[in-house]
Amino acid sequence: MSRNVGVVAVMALCAALPVAGQQVSDFQFFPIVARTAGVGGTQWVSDLTIYNPHDYELTVGLQFFPADQANVFNPLFPVRVTLDARETVILEDVLHGLFHYATDVKGALLTSSDHDLILANPEDDDFAAVTRTYNVGSPLGTFGQTVPALDFTYNAAWWPSIATGARNDERFRSNLGIANLSLFEEIQVHYRIRAADGSVLVEGVKPIPTASVRQWSFAQLGVGRVPGPLTVELWLDPASQTPDPCNVDFPNMFVGYVSKVDGNPDGTGDGEFIYAAPTEELDCPD
Repeated sequence: MSRNVGVVAVMALCAALPVAGQQVSDFQFFPIVARTAGVGGTQWVSDLTIYNPHDYELTVGLQFFPADQANVFNPLFPVRVTLDARETVILEDVLHGLFHYATDVKGALLTSSDHDLILANPEDDDFAAVTRTYNVGSPLGTFGQTVPALDFTYNAAWWPSIATGARNDERFRSNLGIANLSLFEEIQVHYRIRAADGSVLVEGVKPIPTASVRQWSFAQLGVGRVPGPLTVELWLDPASQTPDPCNVDFPNMFVGYVSKVDGNPDGTGDGEFIYAAPTEELDCPD
């Protein structure tokens, strides 16, 4: 194998990508998908939509990494979906329909069409994809949030990532999520949540298992109902930082996000997904 997932991720970090709602690439990582029970008999589910932009058939491999546990990456990608030329497919309730989970599960989803991992694909092997996680069972319809895969949100360095616009007040509640893209070791990630006036509400450090994701409500982190928008800062612990992330195949890196939900507890249940953006760009040589 001439290229692996770690190399692809580092290449993505080194590219100056525009801020966009979606991306077209051969490696797309979604930090959170779910199939969990909601309030009042409702159900949270995730759909995955994939588009093949080429005039030939393309196969996309998928791997699900359950939250709160160490996981093992399988380079063979035994779960695959093949798209015809210019075809768009939607995999509704993907954790149940494709991975056969019943309920009470969430985690990260990795998708790849990389020719070096899926040999049947040509070298021009990119695709577009997006997920939506939403609550079903309400007579008013579904409420949820779209989660794109944005690789410029990967942070493998020592500078912080920032997510602003969180709220935890009488109307909204927020959750903090951190995904570990390292395939071989647990990492430690520091967090700090600031009030609108810049004061620190809570701070601490969380261990994130190998190839996994963890998520906490702001209440679990010790944030009460406070007025004004909130901002989250995240950074790798020095002991978890890869000394030279540009020159290793699998650097330690993380993706952070805030999920803001309308309702604390009453509301629509509609959600907003906010990626934590690194404050600097990793400048790797070509």
